[in-house]
This record gives sequence, structure tokens and C-alpha cells, in this order.
Amino acid sequence: MDKLISIKEARIKKGLSINDLSKALKLDLEIIRLLDDNLKLPKKYRAYQSTYIKSIYRYLGYEIKYKSSIIDTPIDYTKLSITYFLFLLIFIILILLSLNIYNKFNNQILFNEIEKDQIYNDVLNISNQYDLYELSHDDFINNLVVLNRANYSQNLSIFAKPNKTIFYKIQNNIKNTLQFGEIIKSNELILDLDNDFFIDLSNINNIDKIIYRGIEIKLNEKLNSYLFNFDIKDLETLL
Repeated sequence: MDKLISIKEARIKKGLSINDLSKALKLDLEIIRLLDDNLKLPKKYRAYQSTYIKSIYRYLGYEIKYKSSIIDTPIDYTKLSITYFLFLLIFIILILLSLNIYNKFNNQILFNEIEKDQIYNDVLNISNQYDLYELSHDDFINNLVVLNRANYSQNLSIFAKPNKTIFYKIQNNIKNTLQFGEIIKSNELILDLDNDFFIDLSNINNIDKIIYRGIEIKLNEKLNSYLFNFDIKDLETLL
């Protein structure tokens, strides 16, 4: 292959005119003239300048091997690295949030279980100190006496005897919550019967009276006992 020379030199060496090249390659005469003088093409043709040059050299018997500009251009990995980093960061945050929610959920369940066990043990300790025993739900119902209507409320009210205290635990089965407190003469327990409750009472004998849906209920005899997980709706059987 001949050594690369200018287009003009190659054209003259072949004995061709600019007009000959224009007709042979079917290119505009002005394009051939500008390339022959090694000048830049107008802006609208500039993107094809290297292609035109290669076609002219090939017609004149020369072969041009262009070095790929892609190889010479360094690849910028900055944006790609930032994108990967952001995806990794988001993934880590999601994992940490998931673990946090999981731990909170498990810890809450564990706390409730321990809390119930501790309360159960505390009530048992109190009952042992006062020689109390656990009363079955049926025995509790059988020892209740229905009296007169006291009012027309749709609640449950439990009143304590003077100078006596009743500790209670209420489990709301609809809201899945626990409530703790004490009943004294000046502070009775009042519950809305629209909810579903289980109740624990520390000493049945300290109950002065119960008002269920406006009906007054009394204990028939002295009961030194405690009550666990009593379904308040069982009092319906007395009405």
C-alpha cells in the first residue's frame, strides 16, 4: 500500500481533476474542492468529513485506517459508581428498617408475655399471703344474687367495701390491651359493655356490689378467693 499523501497529491498523481472526482463519487464539487485544499467542510457536512475523505482516498487507490476514538476516550465511571453507591445505600437502609421493625415487634410480644407471667406471679404471691384460692367461674356465678334494678346504664360497675381494696387486671380482647388498677370505696370500676373483656380480681370478698346493665348483684357468701380471666359476658346468665 502506498504511503499516505494529501488528497490533492493523490488526485494529481492519478491525473484526475476535482470535477472528475465529483462526478465519480457523486459528491458536491465544493466538498471535493474543500477537502482537496485540506479545509473543513461547512457545519452541516462536518459530521461526514472523515467518511468523504476515506471514500476519496479509496477511489484514488489508498486505504485509510482510522484509529477508533472510542478506545482513545477514557471511560468515565463516576456516574455509574454513584448510581451503584446509592442503590447499595438504599438497600442497606431498607434492611436496617426491616430489622428494626422485626425486633420491635418481637420485643413487644416478649414484653407482653413476661408482663403477664409477672402479674400472674404477683397475684399468686398476694393470694398466698392472705390464704386466697382461685375461684372457678361457675362457682363465682353460683354465688351471685340478683337484686333490684339500680339504674338503666349499659355498663359494668364493681364497688369495693369500705376500707377494702381490690386489685384488677382487665384484658380488652378487641383492642388487645391490658389495664391495671385498684378498686376502693371512692373509686369504683366502670366498664363499657360494648367491648369484650376478661377480668382478674385479687379478692372477691372485698366486693361490696356489682351493677351489671343497671341490675344490682351481691355476693351470697364470703369468698376468700381470687378470680382469673373471667368473661364479663357470663353475667348475662343471671339476667
